[in-house]
Order: sequence, then structure tokens, then C-alpha cells
Amino acid sequence: MKHFMTKTILGAALALTFLGFSPIVANAQMVEGARIVIVDFNRVTTESLVGQDVAAQLESNRVSVEARAGDLDTQLKSDEEELRRQRNIIAPDAFQERLRGFNQKQQEARDELQQRNLQHQRAAQQASLEIQRTLRTIILEVMNTHGATIVLDRAIIYHSTGGLDVTTEVIELLDRALSQFEVTLPNNSGR
Repeated sequence: MKHFMTKTILGAALALTFLGFSPIVANAQMVEGARIVIVDFNRVTTESLVGQDVAAQLESNRVSVEARAGDLDTQLKSDEEELRRQRNIIAPDAFQERLRGFNQKQQEARDELQQRNLQHQRAAQQASLEIQRTLRTIILEVMNTHGATIVLDRAIIYHSTGGLDVTTEVIELLDRALSQFEVTLPNNSGR
């Protein structure tokens, strides 16, 4: 009896499962002739000449911004130490005036760094958009060449059979179409 109940429950569960998947199967059958190609867009970004060029420019800018932050921090610490030394030497009104000046300088430093970081982000976004414009044309070309109707990013694929990945071809075409891109960054030498 127990064995019969288990079989009945299992059978009912399987029947419900297949009924639940039948719309998916029906939809898959309606898209006959669909051809999928896979592109590893992360690899395109890291291995293409333009991706490497943009990454190097952005890294150089990031290092420059960090150096400026370090310089500002060192200067502000020095100013703060000098202000502490003067606290008991100068008149309270004069000290308050210098304290306001120091606070203003701190705020200007924060504003400058925030502006530089924002400019860095905007430059990265602009470079990404330009690369995407070129890449869109290349993807359409690769789709036409392979008779593909769908392009999937490798990042969302759990498993696939061979012959679907066209990443190397996309990288080669992107290298020919756009090997460099000048990232528009502000002049970060001092302020």
C-alpha cells in the first residue's frame, strides 16, 4: 500500500510538472530555426585592444586622482596641526577665523575630489558607450555571418555545446574597427 501511494504521488507530481512545462515546450517549438551564438562580453572588454587601451587610461587617471587625494590629505593634516599649535597662542577671534578658513579648505578639497571622481565615472561611461556603438554593428555582422537570430552573453550560460561561441571573432573584428579610444579626462595636474 505504501509503495502504491508513493508511485501515485510521484506520478501525479510528474504529470503536474509536465503540464506546467507544456507552454514552455510549445513556445520553443514555435521558434523553429532559431540559431544562437554566444559572446563572452567580459572577455571582449578585457582582451580587445580598445578595451585594454581604455582600461589603461582610466587606471592612469585613477592613480592620478588618488595621488591628488593623498597630497590634499597631507596638506590638510599639516594645516590642522599648525592650527592646533596656534590655538593657545592667538586670540580666540583670530583662531575662529583661521578655523573657518581651514574648514573651507577641507570642503574645497572634498568638492575637488568628488568632482574628479564624477568626471572619471563620466569618462568611463562615455568610452563604454562609444565601444558599445561599434560593438553593436559588429554583433549584427557576426549574427548575419552565422545566420544567428539570438546572441547570448557567456555570463548567463550554464552549459553549451561547442561551435556556438564567437567571442574570438568579435574581438578580432573590434580590434580592426576600433583599436584605440581617447578617453576624455580632465587635466588632473594639481588644481
